[in-house]
Amino acid sequence: MSEISLKILLIGDSSVGKTSLLIKYTEEKFTETQIATIGVEYKNKTIEYKGYKIKLQIWDTSGQERFRSLTQNFYRNADGIIFVFDLTKPDSFDNIRSWLIESENYADNFGKILIGNKCDLPALVTQERIDSFISKKNLAYFNTSAKDGTNVVEMFQNIIEQIIGDKSEEEILRNYASERSRIVTKIGDVSTNKIINEKKKCC
Repeated sequence: MSEISLKILLIGDSSVGKTSLLIKYTEEKFTETQIATIGVEYKNKTIEYKGYKIKLQIWDTSGQERFRSLTQNFYRNADGIIFVFDLTKPDSFDNIRSWLIESENYADNFGKILIGNKCDLPALVTQERIDSFISKKNLAYFNTSAKDGTNVVEMFQNIIEQIIGDKSEEEILRNYASERSRIVTKIGDVSTNKIINEKKKCC
């Protein structure tokens, strides 16, 4: 079985639940009190898909403004970007537009999907607004809940399908061979495989 690796980013405002989605997918766990990501962190998950063994390197990025310049470095070479907002926080939906613009300035040819997280709670962002936005931006969309697992697996399946698509085996192996050097271990004084922890509620 051929092995490939994919770099996927989780992007969006602070406290929308990016870390919780990542942990739910990679560890099948959820906690009400989550650690806020400072800078960036990643987790790996290996799956089998269409005859390939795929190592997913999933980057969880901070939504805090003071880490914006650091986050920008990780757009480069991204194969897919998952944009996340909180259905209970309209501002986080409004800010998706700027996250999209930023990503397009630093990355190209990537799969992308929009996620409305915390669908287990009463939504303050209407489906009408979401439908209008995704139609204009030509985005795939899922409502998700890191708490009960709604569409967490499905959203990653979708982004993988966007990346792999109908590409030939030759093209897939050329572009996504697992021996590619994907991990930047240090930028400036911030190690990317470590974070400074802050307690914060986020699901």
